[in-house]
Amino acid sequence: MSQKQRQKLGSAIASTMLSFAAVSFVGIDKAQAAVLTYNFQVEQGGGSGFFKLSNSSLTGIGSEQIAVGEGRFNTFATASASKNYYDLAGAIALFFQGDFRGLQTGGGDTEIREIDLPDVPGGPFYVKYDSRAFWSMDTNGAISPDRWTSYFSGYRETIISNRERVLAIDGRIIINDAEVSYQLVDTAAEPVPEPITVGGAALALAGLSWLKHKKKIAA
Repeated sequence: MSQKQRQKLGSAIASTMLSFAAVSFVGIDKAQAAVLTYNFQVEQGGGSGFFKLSNSSLTGIGSEQIAVGEGRFNTFATASASKNYYDLAGAIALFFQGDFRGLQTGGGDTEIREIDLPDVPGGPFYVKYDSRAFWSMDTNGAISPDRWTSYFSGYRETIISNRERVLAIDGRIIINDAEVSYQLVDTAAEPVPEPITVGGAALALAGLSWLKHKKKIAA
């Protein structure tokens, strides 16, 4: 084997080793990624729910935000209860130094229904449902290592009246700064390629490349 061929062989081996090391390190980092599942409860009857998120982008340095992948919040339905939960996908989860602090999100719903009830005594009887709900969730002190509070505020109003606008029912619920408590209930590892498998593939490809190069020289 000539000096030039030995140099090419050494370069190929070094390149393959670097590729294997790089792929292995990436695989190790990704193997630590997990899907976290939290349950949460709002005081003062504000509701409850759950959400899931992936921590694969979390560095554990300073303040960070991660979008929720899946979740539901059962709170403040309108008059017909056609919407008895809110989708939390896309809500923002706040972290500080790798520790979860709370959610940052909000929602609302409105509804107006008019119903004639002709078969009731004294009918026809007319009922109007005018319902609306708004809420928000946030976290104070999300950047503080010692003091932080996750809280919920919401408002729901359902007014039921007759044709003459005589009020039959006026139902209002107002919640201000109710504390939200969170509980981590599941940590499931994300499916990622094993480092050895990926590294082995890199070595195999490098080996095939070297064999082709050797055959070319021999020819």
